[in-house]
Amino acid sequence: MSFEKRMYISLFSVACFWGTSWSVSKIGLRELSPVHLAVLRFILASIIFFCLVKLFYRDYVIEKEDRKWLWILGFLGVILYFFIQYYGLDMTTTVNSSILIATSPIFTIFLSAKLFHQEKLNYSDLLGVLIAFLGVFLVFTAGKGISIGRSTIYGDLLLLLNSLVWALFTVLGKNLVDKYDPFVVMAYINIYATITVLPIAFTPAFINSVKAASITTWAAVLYLAVFCSVYSYYMWYKGIKTIGAPKTAVFNYVNPMVAVIIGIILLKEDWNIYTIIGGILVFIGVYVTSSRKDDEIIETVDS
Repeated sequence: MSFEKRMYISLFSVACFWGTSWSVSKIGLRELSPVHLAVLRFILASIIFFCLVKLFYRDYVIEKEDRKWLWILGFLGVILYFFIQYYGLDMTTTVNSSILIATSPIFTIFLSAKLFHQEKLNYSDLLGVLIAFLGVFLVFTAGKGISIGRSTIYGDLLLLLNSLVWALFTVLGKNLVDKYDPFVVMAYINIYATITVLPIAFTPAFINSVKAASITTWAAVLYLAVFCSVYSYYMWYKGIKTIGAPKTAVFNYVNPMVAVIIGIILLKEDWNIYTIIGGILVFIGVYVTSSRKDDEIIETVDS
């Protein structure tokens, strides 16, 4: 099996972990507030990252001028991303949030090609992303469309901003992972982000909620920290380094499909013909993007 194929399998596993994170987060949110759950997840993930860096990358050095980007990326991809998402989800519908979050790969492709000139924009990227987006749209709307009005507009705008933030996080980190080991980059991004939110961890409300948390809640937080943060964030940036931002970003479309499958199997949630058609379109879109060819280039990085 080639290295690129192994990378696709790894990114698919990331999509599966992130797809299950919604259900696992609901378990944690039974006893913790959204902010407290996020901060506890950041802290545990950072402790794990710190220990692994000290164990395997003891003498690894990141240049001083690049450290500011670690802070910026930590703020974008960890703090701002989760906080905007949590507040946005609270002000809009599940259908709207699922569709709007799915716009992130579209932002990623255009930012990477048009604004930062990191990748080559081609027909496979555009076609694959649009097919996958249509699949997600069908799954979550059942062919009925989305409902946008005064009651959801603020939440909708926040989640659209949330997608843009993740796209920026994906694209801006490429220069760092091209220069340094993706694991070290991801480790320091999480550590710096956690340092930024530490004041929240020292509040009486946070300490009391952590003390009262059950074993089930701790298990949920540990799952989110180990598999959804440490492993998945590392593999995400490794994917960006090895196969590029557009090919990596399209795996975002697999996340909601995993969540839907889990909901149908474990929670006995409803499904219909649009669920099947949409799911097939998602995987076709991912395949089209991941199998792009150089002769399909629309414009080059140097244009």
